[in-house]
Amino acid sequence: MKPAAEPVLDAAGVRLRGRVWPGPERGAPAVLLLHATSFCGAAWEPVWRAACEAGAQAAGAVAPDARGHGASDAPAAPEAYAWTRFAEDAVAWIDALAEIVPGAGADVVLAGHSSGATAALAAAAARPEIVRGVLAVEPVLYDAPVPGVEVDSYPGSRFMAAQARRRRPRFESAAEARARLGARAPYAGFAPEALDAVLAGALAEEPSGEAALRCTPQVEASCYDGAAALDVWPAVSRIACPVRLVAGERGFMPPPLVARIREMLPRTRIETLSGGTHFVALEQPARVGEALARFLRELTQDRVD
Repeated sequence: MKPAAEPVLDAAGVRLRGRVWPGPERGAPAVLLLHATSFCGAAWEPVWRAACEAGAQAAGAVAPDARGHGASDAPAAPEAYAWTRFAEDAVAWIDALAEIVPGAGADVVLAGHSSGATAALAAAAARPEIVRGVLAVEPVLYDAPVPGVEVDSYPGSRFMAAQARRRRPRFESAAEARARLGARAPYAGFAPEALDAVLAGALAEEPSGEAALRCTPQVEASCYDGAAALDVWPAVSRIACPVRLVAGERGFMPPPLVARIREMLPRTRIETLSGGTHFVALEQPARVGEALARFLRELTQDRVD
């Protein structure tokens, strides 16, 4: 599915590039698709295609490349990757969706994966008047950091940042990148069409024939380090719309924190996909697309009722 347009949004001086995919129903909400750390907006293409095939009631979707990822600007300062910034960028996209997606209604629906899902939850709280629903695939959930206590913002974040800094930044070719990345976790578990979509947006092919990661190891590490800046729980308490949590059977969402969301937001429902991990949106894009289509239909029915 080729983008109908590739808009550029100025978010406080950071140029963010997105891609617009058409949807089957004019006048319906636009959908904002937020990707996980180190990936890109193109990763959502197999999910959106499956959602459309399943009858998604939406005018279209916008899948941005987050700051530091894909074709968007990559600020040099590590603090530019505080997770509050990603939430603010999501709000900026929400405010622009009606003009970007042809035929879109006034309401929007958010869908995010991993850190993108966490940003979607925070953004929904900032725009309760227009966000109709949030589909959060394996959001990164953690307790708010205690001031003055130096701990991981979420389990493993320091380890992930250290691993990211050691990541290989470039390859001899895109084919070598696909062969090497596709042979190891988590990429080895991705559906072939999802791996193709990820690499198409995440790699920059150079005149020499080499391919470089657009999200550099340092930027990826800064994203993990920046998680502590966002305390998502006050935002969760302000969400006014239905929330659908999509979990992998072997995912990373801590059950006590999922229970906290359900207690705070009684309209939250959980859909668990068998065999999936934290990367279920890339492992099972067709099933996640079908879940998104169901959620969109339910939101429409709620509005009618």
